[in-house]
Amino acid sequence: MIHITVIDINFIITEILRLLPFFIPIIIIQYGLMIFALVQLFRNEAAYLPKWGWALIIIFFGIIGPVVFLIVGKKKEIEND
Repeated sequence: MIHITVIDINFIITEILRLLPFFIPIIIIQYGLMIFALVQLFRNEAAYLPKWGWALIIIFFGIIGPVVFLIVGKKKEIEND
């Protein structure tokens, strides 16, 4: 049986609050990248998967999903000169 005391809870909360400033920029970058990728998805054509599939990947795979979409999933526009 695990016994958690008030001192343990206070220690955990203190550690979380101490590390929070390091996670805030990562969270901002993640959501910014997610929003940017979703906007790009709905403005452009998608390659390899339907748009709803890319939307699920972008939303549920954190930072990796938007990056994969921006590298692989955006259909390249061919310019004729």
